[in-house]
Amino acid sequence: MHLNSSTRLQQVKAYLLRYIEQAQLQRNDQLPSEASIAKELGVSRNTLREAYVSLENEGVIVRRHGIGTFVAHSHFIHDPLNEFLPFAQIIQNSGYVPSFQTLSMSFEAAPADVGEVLHIPPGSEVRRIQRLVNADQRPVIFVDDFIAPAVESAGLDWKAFDGNMVQFLAASVHPAPHQIQSRIRVAQPTAEVAQYLQLAQKTPVLSVRSTIFGMDNQPITFSRVCFNSDIVELNIVRNIRT
Repeated sequence: MHLNSSTRLQQVKAYLLRYIEQAQLQRNDQLPSEASIAKELGVSRNTLREAYVSLENEGVIVRRHGIGTFVAHSHFIHDPLNEFLPFAQIIQNSGYVPSFQTLSMSFEAAPADVGEVLHIPPGSEVRRIQRLVNADQRPVIFVDDFIAPAVESAGLDWKAFDGNMVQFLAASVHPAPHQIQSRIRVAQPTAEVAQYLQLAQKTPVLSVRSTIFGMDNQPITFSRVCFNSDIVELNIVRNIRT
């Protein structure tokens, strides 16, 4: 099996994640040797080690010097908080096939929290989009988006919207999206969200409130996002100042 050099690192990571999943490896189970995996994929040991470093930072594996590489825990979808990655890439990097489903799109009066973030009077009409992000057809992320009226006035072609919001905005909005600010907490989902994510209503979810800002520091969208915590983990790597 030989990999295209332009996406080699991500494909190696995806291969390793699929291997862990398909072999049903559990915590502390050992992966094959670096030499055998590098030969199987037709990649250099350096490329393989880059993939190992990335997966270790995400908490998927642990390397023990002179012993080998082991599974750190069961297979999850990992969202690395120290860098922004689109939902599709996060899911694909974890060895799943991503897909999007737009549940509804309508104009509604902005709730108080939405109006405050988007800097509009309470009750102003905004476009609201509810969508699901799936991994191998399993719903893993529920997203409730509110679009700033200033963005809406630009006349975006919502018929071309495929569910990938950041990619759509990057191709359609000027100034382009520049920064995402998020607040994270554990919450109990509403009955609607629990139904969409196929969870018991009292199952906790990772609740994220995110605002996308443009280069002019004006809000573009405000989103309420719920991650299925049975399969999604949020990870971050931070340096310690010495």
